[in-house]
Amino acid sequence: MFFVFDIPFRVPDNEWTIALPSGEQQTFPTRHDAVRFAARQASRFTAFDGSRVYLSIEGEDGVWRLFGADLKAPNL
Repeated sequence: MFFVFDIPFRVPDNEWTIALPSGEQQTFPTRHDAVRFAARQASRFTAFDGSRVYLSIEGEDGVWRLFGADLKAPNL
């Protein structure tokens, strides 16, 4: 499986929503909480079946950057 969690810098109503591959969604009051949850899920999926799961995180500058479950830039 290949999956990417998208986490924008700003969202309406300050509610960050993370969509899981199952279609389920989790909502968080802070961006930090959303990133932490997505990183844990990415790590879990990777460990479970070797899936390639990444976090695409938008910076304050508007640039989207790709990270692995360890929150480091992946070697693609």
